[in-house]
Amino acid sequence: MQLLIAAARWLLARLSAALVLVAVAGRVRRWWRRRTKASRARRTAERAVLPSLYDRYPAATSAPRRPVGLRTVPLDRIVGTTRHPSQNTADFLPLPRLRGANWRARWQRINRAMDRLAMLPPIDLLQVGEEYFVEDGHNRVAAARHAGGIDIDADVTQLVVPGVATPVHGRLDGSTLIGAQEVRQAGMGRQSRTVEQRTASDVMTREELLRETEGSE
Repeated sequence: MQLLIAAARWLLARLSAALVLVAVAGRVRRWWRRRTKASRARRTAERAVLPSLYDRYPAATSAPRRPVGLRTVPLDRIVGTTRHPSQNTADFLPLPRLRGANWRARWQRINRAMDRLAMLPPIDLLQVGEEYFVEDGHNRVAAARHAGGIDIDADVTQLVVPGVATPVHGRLDGSTLIGAQEVRQAGMGRQSRTVEQRTASDVMTREELLRETEGSE
């Protein structure tokens, strides 16, 4: 009887060890799949060219413009560039041949500013329907996406393109912005829910970013 009990315990121990190994192997397999998927997506973004507004909407070249003003824009709504032809990859970084020493220095400055939660100047966007295209600030969009951001501060101008519905929330003029949440936050030095309030010494203008970049060369 004791021999049978010992054998049963041995079998249970081996079974438990096997189950643990299966569970660990499953976790490793899932981790590897996620890593492979992320790596594949990153390589695809590095190869793909960011869409140009004027390729997607040729009529945008002569479309009327309506200034909307300062807004917080979801990063996933920013889908392209106003450069034609496009000079950026799908991750909003410059094409590989354009990533020289000057760009690398600027990229490091932007990321360091974000690490210390400094407020960077708003980017400039053109809005067509529910989509946004970058006029100025490609590197800041890339850095915000890389950091896992949700929204970004932007100075928005709406294009009225024939055949593209104008979003209701975009039909704004200067008077309708008075009292809006973004304006109240800007008055307190906080322009979006993803940026903490900072003192004036923490605010970096475009000119300061450029000066620091030139000084590092």
